[in-house]
Amino acid sequence: MASTGGITYSVAEFNTIVTMLGCLCATVQLYTGWYSAYYKKKIALIKTNDILFRTHRAFGGFATTLYFLGLFAGLTGFIGALIFNIPPFEGTDLSFMVHVWPSFAVMIVIIWKTYISYFRKPSIYKKGKWLGIATFLAWAFTWISSAFSYYLRTLPSNPQHPSPTYLLPFDLLWLQILIPFLIGTLISYFVLQTAHKLELRKEQSSMKKAEK
Repeated sequence: MASTGGITYSVAEFNTIVTMLGCLCATVQLYTGWYSAYYKKKIALIKTNDILFRTHRAFGGFATTLYFLGLFAGLTGFIGALIFNIPPFEGTDLSFMVHVWPSFAVMIVIIWKTYISYFRKPSIYKKGKWLGIATFLAWAFTWISSAFSYYLRTLPSNPQHPSPTYLLPFDLLWLQILIPFLIGTLISYFVLQTAHKLELRKEQSSMKKAEK
């Protein structure tokens, strides 16, 4: 257990919360990308629509920051298990292996998406449709596997972590897993409503100019 400013928490729960927030941000980023690339069929809209641009960039930046803040969820557990045996290296445990090994693939997707977004921006519009979905799936997998891995280690049969303090209890694990997707969807609803109204105003303005 650790304590900061009078707030007591376990490192495992803190990392799980960080991963949850990252998945929430990735969900919002997915919706903004979907709106431009699939609904409007103009992926460059993400740059020309100010609402989409700011939202996609902000939540994408948050997701990237949280990924690095979470220290490559799954990978640190693997390194810690190998070097310090903290957490124990559970080579035959299904949840441990599912959480750890795919994390290397997740790392490649996140770093590739980040690199293209910041250093090869023009190519993001060519790869954006599938790379955005790949990034979201990587985040979704990271969150769901992290949640299962954390919660299974809070059970009396495997008490590696204390019971959750800020996350929902084990009986509500299903709801805890859904929370970042639900909140991300709710935020996206209001963002896309505003972005859509902006696009309609632009279209109406263009029509009026054409009539003149």
